[in-house]
Amino acid sequence: MSKVTRELEQEIDEFLNDVNWEDEDYAFIVGPDGKLKSVLLPETGVFVAPKNVQKILKIFGVRDIDDIDNDATLH
Repeated sequence: MSKVTRELEQEIDEFLNDVNWEDEDYAFIVGPDGKLKSVLLPETGVFVAPKNVQKILKIFGVRDIDDIDNDATLH
């Protein structure tokens, strides 16, 4: 791993530690090309996403939140 990669990972880790993440939170990772790369979903069981989250997913072509593999990269 290069020094730049390690530094970038450290910056990301520090940012994520500063954010007050809750178990019920959603996060969307969007690449510079505007494509959805990843989605972080709440750590709950079966659920229906809030309407605003459903709207965001629809913009990126995700029609069913259950189809998202939380470990997959979407781009």
